Amino acid sequence: MDGPVATATQLLRAELPLRLEVPFEAFTSQQREPYYRYAFTKLASATEAREAVNDFFVKLHHRWQEALRSDNLVAFAWKMLHDHMVDVLRRRDRRPTPVDTAFMPVTAAVLWSVEADPIDALLTRIDLYRALATLSERQRECFWLKHMLGYSAVEIAGITGSSASTVRTHLQHAVRQLAEALRPEESRECPAPRKAS
Repeated sequence: MDGPVATATQLLRAELPLRLEVPFEAFTSQQREPYYRYAFTKLASATEAREAVNDFFVKLHHRWQEALRSDNLVAFAWKMLHDHMVDVLRRRDRRPTPVDTAFMPVTAAVLWSVEADPIDALLTRIDLYRALATLSERQRECFWLKHMLGYSAVEIAGITGSSASTVRTHLQHAVRQLAEALRPEESRECPAPRKAS
């Protein structure tokens, strides 16, 4: 009787790592491209973005059991990725600058495509970066998750711990603020003059 029990245990131990690897491989396969886009918007370099995402997945693999035990795997991974990117920028003593982000086709494509003169396109992208910097942290986070990583409002709610309606509100405010910030000076609304009393 001990023989079959030992064999079953050995089989379980032999199969367990493989079963645990499958979700990790599936997760990395699904998230690699959106994570890469996010890293690219932060680093403005395809090589550095790939390196940062690869390093992140190594870190995530080391904490995979903890991630699986978490209440929300996607939220756990997003928090890790966000912290990892902060560390990468800090280590390299780099902050994205308007010139860095000006060359990001991904960023410009979020709101529109620029078919004009390359100089106009460059200035438009610089303006977009400056406009994004005016958003609150939560609005910016929702905007990145929606437009860079492609998550729905319901998924973002699960990641950020907010309600879907709150996420939608953040997204609406973000788009409204960006539209206002990017509107040409001459077309911005001027306050109506007061009537003399």
